[in-house]
Amino acid sequence: MPQLTTSKRAVVERFRRSSILEAARHVIAREGRGGASMQAIADAAGVAKGTLYLYFRDRDDLLQHTGDLVFEELLARLATVLEEARPLSESLRALVRTNLEFFDENQEFLRVYMALRHAGDPAASRRRRRKAKQYARYLEMLSQYLAEATARGEMKALDPERVALFFSEGVAAILLHRLEGNAPARADEADWIVDMLLSGLCPRRDS
Repeated sequence: MPQLTTSKRAVVERFRRSSILEAARHVIAREGRGGASMQAIADAAGVAKGTLYLYFRDRDDLLQHTGDLVFEELLARLATVLEEARPLSESLRALVRTNLEFFDENQEFLRVYMALRHAGDPAASRRRRRKAKQYARYLEMLSQYLAEATARGEMKALDPERVALFFSEGVAAILLHRLEGNAPARADEADWIVDMLLSGLCPRRDS
Protein backbone atom coordinates (compact mmCIF):
# COMPACT_ATOMS: atom_id res chain seq x y z
CA MET A 1 0.00 0.00 0.00
CA PRO A 2 1.56 3.33 -1.04
CA GLN A 3 2.37 5.77 1.71
CA LEU A 4 0.60 9.09 1.90
CA THR A 5 2.51 12.10 0.66
CA THR A 6 3.15 14.91 3.12
CA SER A 7 0.38 17.06 1.62
CA LYS A 8 -2.15 14.22 1.62
CA ARG A 9 -1.23 13.31 5.17
CA ALA A 10 -1.76 16.92 6.23
CA VAL A 11 -5.22 16.89 4.63
CA VAL A 12 -6.11 13.66 6.42
CA GLU A 13 -4.82 15.04 9.71
CA ARG A 14 -6.87 18.24 9.33
CA PHE A 15 -9.97 16.26 8.43
CA ARG A 16 -9.58 13.93 11.41
CA ARG A 17 -8.97 16.83 13.78
CA SER A 18 -12.01 18.66 12.38
CA SER A 19 -14.13 15.52 12.75
CA ILE A 20 -13.08 15.14 16.38
CA LEU A 21 -13.94 18.78 17.12
CA GLU A 22 -17.36 18.46 15.49
CA ALA A 23 -17.99 15.26 17.43
CA ALA A 24 -16.98 16.97 20.67
CA ARG A 25 -19.30 19.86 19.89
CA HIS A 26 -22.30 17.58 19.44
CA VAL A 27 -21.50 15.31 22.39
CA ILE A 28 -21.07 18.26 24.74
CA ALA A 29 -24.36 19.78 23.58
CA ARG A 30 -26.23 16.46 23.74
CA GLU A 31 -24.80 14.81 26.82
CA GLY A 32 -24.03 17.81 28.99
CA ARG A 33 -21.25 18.21 31.50
CA GLY A 34 -21.41 14.72 32.99
CA GLY A 35 -21.58 12.82 29.70
CA ALA A 36 -18.93 14.75 27.76
CA SER A 37 -16.20 12.16 28.35
CA MET A 38 -13.26 11.51 26.07
CA GLN A 39 -14.65 8.02 25.38
CA ALA A 40 -18.05 9.41 24.34
CA ILE A 41 -16.36 11.92 22.04
CA ALA A 42 -14.12 9.22 20.54
CA ASP A 43 -17.15 7.02 19.90
CA ALA A 44 -18.98 9.88 18.18
CA ALA A 45 -15.92 10.65 16.05
CA GLY A 46 -15.47 6.99 15.12
CA VAL A 47 -11.91 6.77 16.45
CA ALA A 48 -10.16 5.06 19.32
CA LYS A 49 -9.99 7.01 22.56
CA GLY A 50 -6.20 7.06 22.34
CA THR A 51 -6.42 8.85 18.99
CA LEU A 52 -7.83 11.92 20.73
CA TYR A 53 -4.59 12.28 22.67
CA LEU A 54 -2.62 12.50 19.44
CA TYR A 55 -4.33 15.83 18.82
CA PHE A 56 -5.30 17.14 22.26
CA ARG A 57 -3.56 16.94 25.63
CA ASP A 58 -6.71 16.23 27.64
CA ARG A 59 -10.42 17.02 27.82
CA ASP A 60 -9.78 20.64 28.78
CA ASP A 61 -7.56 21.13 25.74
CA LEU A 62 -10.19 19.50 23.50
CA LEU A 63 -12.90 21.65 25.04
CA GLN A 64 -10.88 24.82 24.44
CA HIS A 65 -10.31 23.97 20.79
CA THR A 66 -13.95 23.07 20.34
CA GLY A 67 -14.92 26.43 21.81
CA ASP A 68 -12.47 28.11 19.43
CA LEU A 69 -14.20 26.37 16.51
CA VAL A 70 -17.62 27.59 17.63
CA PHE A 71 -16.48 31.16 18.26
CA GLU A 72 -14.68 31.28 14.91
CA GLU A 73 -18.06 30.60 13.31
CA LEU A 74 -19.60 33.46 15.25
CA LEU A 75 -16.73 35.76 14.31
CA ALA A 76 -17.22 34.94 10.62
CA ARG A 77 -20.91 35.85 10.86
CA LEU A 78 -20.17 39.11 12.65
CA ALA A 79 -17.48 39.98 10.10
CA THR A 80 -20.02 39.51 7.32
CA VAL A 81 -22.39 41.96 9.01
CA LEU A 82 -19.65 44.57 9.34
CA GLU A 83 -18.65 44.18 5.69
CA GLU A 84 -22.16 45.01 4.48
CA ALA A 85 -22.87 48.63 3.58
CA ARG A 86 -25.51 49.63 6.13
CA PRO A 87 -26.18 52.72 8.24
CA LEU A 88 -24.68 52.60 11.72
CA SER A 89 -27.92 51.86 13.59
CA GLU A 90 -28.82 49.03 11.20
CA SER A 91 -25.36 47.48 11.50
CA LEU A 92 -25.51 47.55 15.29
CA ARG A 93 -28.97 45.93 15.29
CA ALA A 94 -27.73 43.29 12.86
CA LEU A 95 -24.73 42.56 15.09
CA VAL A 96 -26.97 42.06 18.12
CA ARG A 97 -29.41 39.86 16.18
CA THR A 98 -26.53 37.77 14.83
CA ASN A 99 -25.20 37.25 18.35
CA LEU A 100 -28.64 36.36 19.70
CA GLU A 101 -29.40 33.93 16.89
CA PHE A 102 -26.02 32.25 17.21
CA PHE A 103 -26.32 31.83 20.96
CA ASP A 104 -29.85 30.45 20.56
CA GLU A 105 -28.64 27.95 17.95
CA ASN A 106 -25.75 26.81 20.15
CA GLN A 107 -27.17 27.34 23.62
CA GLU A 108 -26.80 23.74 24.81
CA PHE A 109 -23.13 23.61 23.88
CA LEU A 110 -22.45 27.08 25.25
CA ARG A 111 -24.13 26.36 28.60
CA VAL A 112 -21.88 23.34 29.14
CA TYR A 113 -18.83 25.16 27.79
CA MET A 114 -19.33 28.08 30.17
CA ALA A 115 -19.95 25.75 33.10
CA LEU A 116 -16.81 23.72 32.40
CA ARG A 117 -14.56 26.63 31.55
CA HIS A 118 -15.75 29.18 34.08
CA ALA A 119 -17.31 27.08 36.86
CA GLY A 120 -20.03 29.67 37.41
CA ASP A 121 -17.52 32.47 38.05
CA PRO A 122 -18.63 35.61 36.15
CA ALA A 123 -15.27 37.31 36.74
CA ALA A 124 -13.44 34.34 35.23
CA SER A 125 -15.83 34.44 32.29
CA ARG A 126 -15.05 38.09 31.61
CA ARG A 127 -11.30 37.53 31.90
CA ARG A 128 -11.31 34.60 29.51
CA ARG A 129 -13.53 36.42 27.03
CA ARG A 130 -11.27 39.46 26.92
CA LYS A 131 -8.23 37.25 26.35
CA ALA A 132 -9.90 35.18 23.63
CA LYS A 133 -8.34 35.79 20.21
CA GLN A 134 -11.75 35.79 18.50
CA TYR A 135 -13.08 38.46 20.85
CA ALA A 136 -9.96 40.59 20.36
CA ARG A 137 -10.35 40.36 16.59
CA TYR A 138 -14.03 41.25 16.83
CA LEU A 139 -13.24 44.32 18.93
CA GLU A 140 -10.63 45.34 16.38
CA MET A 141 -13.07 44.97 13.47
CA LEU A 142 -15.84 46.78 15.33
CA SER A 143 -13.50 49.61 16.35
CA GLN A 144 -12.46 50.06 12.73
CA TYR A 145 -16.09 50.09 11.61
CA LEU A 146 -17.00 52.69 14.25
CA ALA A 147 -14.05 54.86 13.23
CA GLU A 148 -15.30 54.76 9.65
CA ALA A 149 -18.83 55.60 10.84
CA THR A 150 -17.41 58.61 12.66
CA ALA A 151 -15.61 59.72 9.50
CA ARG A 152 -18.91 59.48 7.62
CA GLY A 153 -20.57 61.68 10.23
CA GLU A 154 -22.84 58.92 11.57
CA MET A 155 -21.30 58.95 15.04
CA LYS A 156 -19.95 61.58 17.38
CA ALA A 157 -16.19 61.90 17.72
CA LEU A 158 -15.79 59.33 20.48
CA ASP A 159 -13.01 56.82 21.07
CA PRO A 160 -14.08 53.93 18.78
CA GLU A 161 -12.20 51.35 20.87
CA ARG A 162 -14.04 52.34 24.06
CA VAL A 163 -17.40 52.40 22.26
CA ALA A 164 -16.69 48.96 20.77
CA LEU A 165 -15.84 47.58 24.22
CA PHE A 166 -18.90 49.18 25.82
CA PHE A 167 -21.21 47.79 23.13
CA SER A 168 -19.65 44.32 23.08
CA GLU A 169 -19.61 43.90 26.85
CA GLY A 170 -23.23 45.05 27.11
CA VAL A 171 -24.32 42.52 24.50
CA ALA A 172 -22.24 39.80 26.21
CA ALA A 173 -23.90 40.53 29.56
CA ILE A 174 -27.37 40.13 28.02
CA LEU A 175 -26.35 36.92 26.27
CA LEU A 176 -24.88 35.37 29.41
CA HIS A 177 -27.95 36.38 31.40
CA ARG A 178 -30.15 34.57 28.87
CA LEU A 179 -27.78 31.62 28.68
CA GLU A 180 -27.97 31.16 32.43
CA GLY A 181 -31.75 30.98 32.16
CA ASN A 182 -32.28 34.15 34.14
CA ALA A 183 -34.30 36.00 31.53
CA PRO A 184 -36.71 35.01 28.77
CA ALA A 185 -35.89 35.89 25.19
CA ARG A 186 -37.35 39.21 24.09
CA ALA A 187 -38.53 39.75 20.53
CA ASP A 188 -37.25 43.33 20.63
CA GLU A 189 -33.91 42.53 22.28
CA ALA A 190 -31.74 43.89 19.47
CA ASP A 191 -33.75 47.11 19.18
CA TRP A 192 -33.72 47.57 22.96
CA ILE A 193 -29.94 47.19 23.23
CA VAL A 194 -29.17 49.49 20.32
CA ASP A 195 -31.71 52.11 21.40
CA MET A 196 -30.08 52.14 24.83
CA LEU A 197 -26.71 52.79 23.21
CA LEU A 198 -27.91 55.42 20.76
CA SER A 199 -30.44 57.27 22.93
CA GLY A 200 -29.24 56.70 26.50
CA LEU A 201 -31.38 56.75 29.60
CA CYS A 202 -32.45 60.35 30.00
CA PRO A 203 -35.46 61.74 28.14
CA ARG A 204 -34.80 64.37 25.54
CA ARG A 205 -35.47 67.94 26.49
CA ASP A 206 -36.75 70.48 24.04
CA SER A 207 -34.24 73.26 23.54
